[in-house]
Amino acid sequence: MPAPIIVGIDGSAHAWRALDWAADYAVRHRLPLRLVHGSRALAPDGTIPEDALRRLVAEREDLLGEARQYVLKQFPDLDVTTRLVRTDPGHALVEAGEDAALVAVGSRGLGGFEGLLFGSVGLYTAAHARCPVLVVSRSAPYPSDAPARIVVGVEGGPTDEAVLGWAFAEAASRGAAIVALHAVGGEFSPRRRVIEDMELAEAVAGRPEHFPEVAVEPLVSDRTASQALVEASENAALVVVGAPRRTGLIGMALGRVNHAALHHARCPVVVVPAEH
Repeated sequence: MPAPIIVGIDGSAHAWRALDWAADYAVRHRLPLRLVHGSRALAPDGTIPEDALRRLVAEREDLLGEARQYVLKQFPDLDVTTRLVRTDPGHALVEAGEDAALVAVGSRGLGGFEGLLFGSVGLYTAAHARCPVLVVSRSAPYPSDAPARIVVGVEGGPTDEAVLGWAFAEAASRGAAIVALHAVGGEFSPRRRVIEDMELAEAVAGRPEHFPEVAVEPLVSDRTASQALVEASENAALVVVGAPRRTGLIGMALGRVNHAALHHARCPVVVVPAEH
């Protein structure tokens, strides 16, 4: 069975926009879409009277059903299923992502039933999911209206292989160009410029051969990585960043740069996990 695309549904406008992007990705990659709502309040532990719990469950099932119908009106042939999980949203999404190709969450703001937005839940999901995580803000354009450019952060380290692989495959499916961005965080001499350009070209080498249809724009910036990614996001469909898994610990080290991109980018951000 193909790996599904997971999207968190919580009743907020942010989650609906994440649903737009998740459905678009599922259609282009011909993958099933799974809508997930998690809430610890649904656990039958006696905290809520039985009648009230039944009403609460029915309410959340209706929410998932409404989201499913919304997607099917646009993509009637898409395989869309729903899942109600009686645990907190972050754990529900991470668990669902164990066998997934992508997890999508909404970002920024308050509201919805459980605050399934980029806050504690979005951060937990981005840091702990074993697959790429797509973080979408309410202000993001509809997928088909997004610029045909994907910005990918190139560090010159162990995360580059996974990040570039994901970004090039996505660019090919969207008909988009790649902006391979490497930031050095300060002014540099002409000699260093040559060195940085060569290292960036080496990091990207081989990808154009596998994806000849994807135009590549290498960009070495004197800005910090955080500043460069946020600025580049102004005219991008996606910003793609990597996060190494932490040895001996659960989750990934998102780091300051990833936090900046997740909180301030003007377009959706994808965090791609990578082994050291």
